[in-house]
Order: sequence, then C-alpha cells, then structure tokens
Amino acid sequence: MDLDTLKTTWKALDERLARIETLQAQANDLERARDAEARAKAGQLASRRALRPLAIGLGLQAIAGVVLATIAVAFWAKRMDAGAQFIVYGVLVQAYAVALIASAGHELSLIRRVRMTGAVLDMQGALAALRRWRETAGWVLGLAGGVIWVPLLLMGFAAGGVDLWTQRPGLVGAWIASGIVFTALIGAGLRWVYRQPRLAAAMRADPAGQSVRRAELALADVRAFEAEGR
Repeated sequence: MDLDTLKTTWKALDERLARIETLQAQANDLERARDAEARAKAGQLASRRALRPLAIGLGLQAIAGVVLATIAVAFWAKRMDAGAQFIVYGVLVQAYAVALIASAGHELSLIRRVRMTGAVLDMQGALAALRRWRETAGWVLGLAGGVIWVPLLLMGFAAGGVDLWTQRPGLVGAWIASGIVFTALIGAGLRWVYRQPRLAAAMRADPAGQSVRRAELALADVRAFEAEGR
C-alpha cells in the first residue's frame, strides 16, 4: 500500500469515527433530554399528588364555614327583636365563617394554578404564592380564633335560653378580656420569634403544611436534576 492510499484510508477512518462520535453525542443528548422530561413529569405528578390532602382539608374547611355561617345567620335572624347583643354574636361568628370560606376558596384556586401549570418553574412560583397565603391566612385566622370562641359560647348559652350578656355581664367581660389578652400575647410572641432567624424559618415552614413542603421538595429535586444536566 503506497503512502497516498494509506493517507486516504486514515482520512476515511477519521471521518467515520467523527460521524460515530457525533451520532453517539446526539444519542446521549436525546437520552438525557428524555430522562429530564421523564424526571420533570414525575416531579410534577408527585407535587400535584402531595397537594391532594391539602385540597381535601380545604374542602372540609369550606363546608365547615358554610355550616357555621348558616347557623350564625339563623341564630341572629330569629333574635333581631330580642336584643342587639344577639345580632352582634351572630354577625361576628358569621364573619369568621365567611373568612374561613374565602380563605379556603382562595387556596383551592392557588392549588388549581399549580395543577394547571406545565413548567416546573411556573409550578414553583404558584407554590410560593400558596405558601405566602397560607402563612398569612393561618396566623390571621388563628389569632381571630383566640377571641371568636367568646361569641360562640354566648350563642350556645343563648340557644339554651340563657342570656349571659344581661345576666352575667362580669363573666362575659372576663371572657372578652382573656381572649384579647391571649391574642395579644400570641401576637407579641410571634413578633419576637420572627426576629430570631432560626425560629422564624421554622415558623414560616409550619404554617405552610406538610402538603406544600412535599410538593416543593418534589419540584426542587427536578430543578436540581436539571441543574446537574447543564
């Protein structure tokens, strides 16, 4: 074999090896893309499944709010001529019930955004909005619950024929004062906790709930996988 033939043969081999390497690289890229897509779909599905218990709980919260609002309206509507205090009891409880319904409805709409969104990054944004709302609504409803038990108790006694507002005003005043003091102490404690970085991080995590955290972790795993692929 002369030198020109040898050069031509080596050149042909080099070109064939280059084509094989290019095809192999394309195959690897395609495999990584398919793996990333499968990983993203699995993460999205896991995230959506993680939110199902929360959605069920919110549905029950909305139902409880409707029942409580119905009871409150029926209570004060029947006693409009009996005294203004009965209207106050019922309206306060009704307002709290409406807040429960509105909060549950808004959270369910945010969960729907997570489920309807296709991109992982968009799902993370929707989850962040859900987390922020749950943090705010959780504390607001919780603090309101520190005083709403007073009109609830008064409604219960009134339904049994006992008007504590007129018969035991001192007891009612003590209940109201204790509710206000309890709520104020909780609020002051929360303000102190949020000034401590570690405690603040833990407190911000808890109101979001296990469902939101599981959904966030599922998507974070997908994002980490995508980052490794780059």
